[in-house]
Amino acid sequence: MRPRELSSLSFDLGFEAGPHPWAIENFALVARYPSGHVMAQDLFSSGAIKSATDFQVYKEVAGLSGLDLAFTDNTAVYHTKNDKVELLKPGSLQHLGENMLAFLLRAASSSDLVNDNAFTEPEDADQNSAIYFDILGMYMVVYRQQFANMLHNTVILQSLLIWFVSLVMGGYTAVISFALSCLSVIFMWVLSLSFSILVAFILPSMSWGAVPYIMSPWLVIGLFGFPSLLGAFAGQHLGFLLLQKYLLNAKSHRKQIISPSIRAHLARLESERWIFKSGTVQWLFVLLLSHYYKAGSSYVPLVWLVTPAFSYGLLEATLSPIRLPKPLKIATLLMALSAPVVISAGSIIRIIGVLIGTLVRFDRNPGGVPEWLGNVIVSIVVAAVVCLTLVYLLSYIHLSGSLLIHFPRSCFLIS
Repeated sequence: MRPRELSSLSFDLGFEAGPHPWAIENFALVARYPSGHVMAQDLFSSGAIKSATDFQVYKEVAGLSGLDLAFTDNTAVYHTKNDKVELLKPGSLQHLGENMLAFLLRAASSSDLVNDNAFTEPEDADQNSAIYFDILGMYMVVYRQQFANMLHNTVILQSLLIWFVSLVMGGYTAVISFALSCLSVIFMWVLSLSFSILVAFILPSMSWGAVPYIMSPWLVIGLFGFPSLLGAFAGQHLGFLLLQKYLLNAKSHRKQIISPSIRAHLARLESERWIFKSGTVQWLFVLLLSHYYKAGSSYVPLVWLVTPAFSYGLLEATLSPIRLPKPLKIATLLMALSAPVVISAGSIIRIIGVLIGTLVRFDRNPGGVPEWLGNVIVSIVVAAVVCLTLVYLLSYIHLSGSLLIHFPRSCFLIS
């Protein structure tokens, strides 16, 4: 259970654990500043990161369990001639030392360690593998795959049931609105990816290097993040306009004593709600995929689905039972994004940084792959992050709550 060799990387991260969950469970209990994400383990196991570690020998050849810790800054110089001990931040060593000292003291007093129960692969390893992630480097959550399976099955079944009942009760109009809101998500992905990939293709011919952001990963926000955001909003807005047009036509066929301007405003408000709810459909789809493939990082779509759905149900339905559409509450957005951002933002930023740094090892034989290929990979990842994490926020850009309309219920005569 030793850290990887000293390098210029800084800020240690537990990115592999197991197959026995004892090590990560006890590390989470005693580490002073725990840091680790099973998302990094999933990414490394998938082969997306072209690298290997000493830990693999113990895990894959000897069948032993343990922890693999790494430093995750400046990955562009890792294992290169520019990799120097002097670049390692003293705070990173202190961080690693405090965490490992507490862990080793606990391990020394553990009877499981003496009996080798913590090293051998457990029975039914798939069900007993650990799901783990830290919250702001202050607290680590660890639970096993068996509990994750029960939790995911419950959330998926309840979500499908709620959508089925709501569509049946809403009738034909609700079904078409649901389809158009899902179409807005598809438009969002298509245009976001298109804008970002376009920049990736033209970047090598416009910059001093094929990967100008390799030493400053934050540049990807301007290079790929803004085009992705623009494309995501354009695509979602296109779906929003189609949905608004449909709802306006649907309302015009009813016998209502209502002015066309108010009818258009109500259609807009209802469209905004459908666009927000389409975000839960997107994350439900991601949860289904990650659960099917038993991905450890399935906790990410879980929290991005449950918290917004709960916020919408509580603040927009339970506390505000309404018959007519009203503007979405800003409080709904704040509650919806609070837990997901806190839980997943740090890990996403670190993993994108590591992915960017590994581009220097992407082309083992210089000239063997096109210059734009690495940029395209990063642009796709950035666009995916934008579409996944901003789907709820983008729906609020359409807010039309500035126009307050007050009218008595008796004004509506609906056949």
